[in-house]
Amino acid sequence: MRFKSIILLVLCIGCFSCMEPSLPKQHAFPQIDFPTHTYSSWAIEGVPYSFEKPVYSVLQRDSSEPLWFNLIYVPFNATLHLSYRSFKNQLELDTLIHDTRNLVYKHTIKASDIIDREIIDSNGRSGMYYDLEGETATPCNFYLTDNKSKFFRGALYFNSYTTIDSIGPVVSFIKKDINQLIKSFKFK
Repeated sequence: MRFKSIILLVLCIGCFSCMEPSLPKQHAFPQIDFPTHTYSSWAIEGVPYSFEKPVYSVLQRDSSEPLWFNLIYVPFNATLHLSYRSFKNQLELDTLIHDTRNLVYKHTIKASDIIDREIIDSNGRSGMYYDLEGETATPCNFYLTDNKSKFFRGALYFNSYTTIDSIGPVVSFIKKDINQLIKSFKFK
């Protein structure tokens, strides 16, 4: 009899202890202390381009190709992959541009919008900046070319699964650095 009473008591406590109403969680961003946007010039002998990079990032050589680099944002677990190709004629340039566009538009499955912005400067340099909105693997891509023989491409990726609502402020912060890189970029 006593054993049955204990079991009944435990069952009653178990059933009635979880009667709190289920409330939705409010959206919030984690507290992130962003560094001040500060840049230093980056140029290496034998590399046919230079630009300003954020001082709080690390630039490492990519093992895929000799003129490819990864700009690593350690505090944000993100990497801006930078690649370079030379081309000999307009057909090769068109292929590089087409390949870049295809890589960007593969994200249309998850992207809510892809905004492209043309880049043109007075030095004959041109390119395209792609701003991808939504739950995509990359929030932005770009390319630059001198329209003669040099092609440079960048793609931002986070090194772990993310959702746009949790990394939105980080993406906005890094996009300012990418705009500075594009503005200061020079082909040698």
